[in-house]
Amino acid sequence: MPRKYVRKVEPKYSPDNMIKALHDIEHKNLLPIDAAQDHGIPSSTIYNRLSGRFKDSKRGAKTILSKEEESFLIHVIQTFQQWQHPMTPAAIKAIAKNYMLELGRNISIDSHLNEWFYGFMNRWKDDLKLVKDVKLEKVRSTACTKEVVVKWFAHLKDVLTTHNLFNRPDAIWNVDESGFTDDPGRKQVVVTRSNKHPTSSHSGSGKSHTTVLICASAIGECLPPYLIHRGVRLYDIWCPKNGFPGTRYNVSPTGWVEEPIFFDWFSRQFLPAIKSIKRPVILIYDGHYTHISTRIIKMAMNNDVIIECLPGVNQLLRCFHWELLRIRISIDMQ
Repeated sequence: MPRKYVRKVEPKYSPDNMIKALHDIEHKNLLPIDAAQDHGIPSSTIYNRLSGRFKDSKRGAKTILSKEEESFLIHVIQTFQQWQHPMTPAAIKAIAKNYMLELGRNISIDSHLNEWFYGFMNRWKDDLKLVKDVKLEKVRSTACTKEVVVKWFAHLKDVLTTHNLFNRPDAIWNVDESGFTDDPGRKQVVVTRSNKHPTSSHSGSGKSHTTVLICASAIGECLPPYLIHRGVRLYDIWCPKNGFPGTRYNVSPTGWVEEPIFFDWFSRQFLPAIKSIKRPVILIYDGHYTHISTRIIKMAMNNDVIIECLPGVNQLLRCFHWELLRIRISIDMQ
């Protein structure tokens, strides 16, 4: 729906006049109607303030998020910008909606939050602005150049230096994911000329997808794997009793890592595993929007965990990804 803005009428009295009127009523025993006349304020406004109906002179409906909560949202936006992943209006509205639902605010899960976003940008216009990002040529945006790698490692060096982590490899962690499917794909085969539609059978259903989330420290300590199956319900058959000790299992509609999955991993597997490690601890991840939310950032701050994001061009920097790919290829060849 288009916005229907109704212009507010500015009051003819100043906030100072209201303060003086309330002071005269309280300390000079002046009647409200007399104080209203002396200071040029409508008597109904005086009575509303005295009755507590309006506690301040601010007009308009109460915002969904308080000033402190919106300030934290500003911090989240700044964090993504530091990761060189500036947030679009759609991304801000999505993460704000999850934040509001997390706080138990009365909003619809289908709400687009367009009106809230316009008001939010206006309230924080001194801190935020809407600009167009700089588009790089495809060859530059997809190429892992020396400049990109050097810039990211320079940033990482600053972080490690600031927090004195160079001599603490036990406090440097990297998490990554890799997907597996039981669909072997199509391949060329040799058949007789009379066969027009050759088929081959395999053990899978051709529809399942499984993701493994793995995390290890620079000292070589590796956490048990976290497996995500594609589905709505986690079946017992997907959780073998003789599996790797400490392995956690979960499901998502796509079989990929989504925010609830990453939150569960972060809160129930990662944080308990590092509880004995001296803080701060740094966690490096691949930077998907779907992984991070306000509650994860807040939990990281409360537990003195520094989350660092790999650059958008991160294929050569994703060591775990390539190691998992190597393992997957070796399994497929068996």
